Amino acid sequence: MSFLPLLPQRLPQIIRQVEQDVETVIHVLQPGPIGIVEHTFADAEIFEARATLKRAVDNWRMNWTLERNHSSTSF
Repeated sequence: MSFLPLLPQRLPQIIRQVEQDVETVIHVLQPGPIGIVEHTFADAEIFEARATLKRAVDNWRMNWTLERNHSSTSF
């Protein structure tokens, strides 16, 4: 069974997840308060950041693969 018929139903969820991932990246990249010279990240913070990055990369790869496969079968 192809998942493409389900795509219109799931599209809002997918877009919201991408939006949340982008918001997370923007939040992480914003500079902190002036005066903080060094911040030592806790193991949990590092783990969470790596997990977020992995999810974002996995989502990007999945979308890229889907787009590539969809464009190659549309002829």
